[in-house]
Amino acid sequence: MSVEGIIDRITADAEAEAKNIIVKAKNEAESIVEKGKKRAEEYFDLQRKKIDEKYRREKERRVLNRRLDRRKNLLQARQKWMNEAFSTAYRNLIDQPPEDYKTLVITLIERVSVSKDEEIVFGTKGNDALIEGIVKTLNSAKNSKFTQAEKRGEFPWGFVLRKGKVEINMSIDSLFKYKRTDLEQEVWGLFNADV
Repeated sequence: MSVEGIIDRITADAEAEAKNIIVKAKNEAESIVEKGKKRAEEYFDLQRKKIDEKYRREKERRVLNRRLDRRKNLLQARQKWMNEAFSTAYRNLIDQPPEDYKTLVITLIERVSVSKDEEIVFGTKGNDALIEGIVKTLNSAKNSKFTQAEKRGEFPWGFVLRKGKVEINMSIDSLFKYKRTDLEQEVWGLFNADV
């Protein structure tokens, strides 16, 4: 073989080897690109899922906050209504006509009296004649010996029964303080049945 033949042969082998290297490099480059695309898609999917989850949580938080705000506003409105109802009831009792007051007080005293001979401390509502009329009506019943306290109490409506160290406070403030809690629970139960 001649030198030119050897050179041609080396050149042909080199070109074949170069083609193989180029094909392998292209295949490897395509593989790297495919892997890169796959990693990019996985990264994109992961980031999309994170963003979706973030916005889903944000949406749930906003919905929950709106519900809580709506519930809070509803409860505030109900509390306002309840306060107005109790205030109106309080005012109605204080402003009730003397005869209605007399009838109600007599009924309450008869209901809560234990011994029927307690001292009665009346509030500021009613004149002396009305108060004396209440005591007289109570004592006209069999075995009743109620007495009227010399001084009136510092409350606008109602009475306090005293016998020794025992007192039964039926003043309006006492009644509203203790009964309001029970009534509020009952009313809240009715109100909150649909909340």
